[in-house]
This record gives sequence, structure tokens and C-alpha cells, in this order.
Amino acid sequence: MNERQERIEQLAERWTEARTTNAEEQELREALREDDLPDSLQDLALLFEGLEALGAERMPGELSAIRPSGETTSESAAGRVARGRIRMQQPRRRGLLWTIAAAAVVALGLFLGIELLRDPYCYIDGRPVYDREEAMQTLAYFESFALLETPDQLLEELIDNQN
Repeated sequence: MNERQERIEQLAERWTEARTTNAEEQELREALREDDLPDSLQDLALLFEGLEALGAERMPGELSAIRPSGETTSESAAGRVARGRIRMQQPRRRGLLWTIAAAAVVALGLFLGIELLRDPYCYIDGRPVYDREEAMQTLAYFESFALLETPDQLLEELIDNQN
């Protein structure tokens, strides 16, 4: 094994043990970008490539994404970020719609629960009446039954007088 590969493996071992300095980590990153890596370092190179891609992501609204090396990302990377923004907005909209639907179901449940649990003011003709004013207006009709007592008494007097 040549000295270059030994150095890369030594840096990889130190990095996995979290003992590298920033300069050593940068050296390892640059070494893992090479094409002629042994199979034992291919997974680590893939991990570093993924970490670099994650580091290039930015919040929507930022004008440009900056790579760790300080250079601006290429047009294709900006396209990936834009496509990522579109994919992120769809779940947010779906979540918003589910939130609105859940709030509507809760409001409907509360309304129906209040309607079913409240006690009626009275019953008129077997129908529950919840409005006090409606019940009081209906009671006004019962006053006319009081007038029926008087003819009943008159009838009794007439019967008594005939005897």
C-alpha cells in the first residue's frame, strides 16, 4: 500500500473516532473525492458526499447556496434545491388541509353535542321547545281555556234551575 492510501486510511480511522482537526478533516474530504480509492473507503467517500450535499441545502428564499469550500453551487445544484422546495411545499399544503378538516370536524362535533345535550325549555304537542320566547307565546293560547270554565258553570246553574 502506498503512503497516500495509508494516510487516507489513518485519517479515516481518526475521523471515525472523532479525533481529527478541521485541517485533517478537510484533507480527508479532498482525498475521498479521488477516483482510485480502495473498496474499504468507498462507503466513507459516499458518506462524505452525502454530508456535502446536505451542507449545500438552504432554506427557501435564500438566493444562492454556498458550498463548504466557499464557491457558489452550479446551476444543476440550484435546480435540485428548487425541486426540493416544490416537494417541501406539497406536504405543507396537505398538512394545512388536514388541519382545516380536523378543525371542521371538531366544530361540527361540538355543535351537535351541544344540540343533543341541552335540555328543552318545555314540550308543546310532544315537540321539544328550546326557545323561551316561543314557549311563552304558546302559553298565551292557554288563557282562552280559562274562559271555558265560565260556560261550564252557567250550564250547571241552568241544570240546577230546571230542577
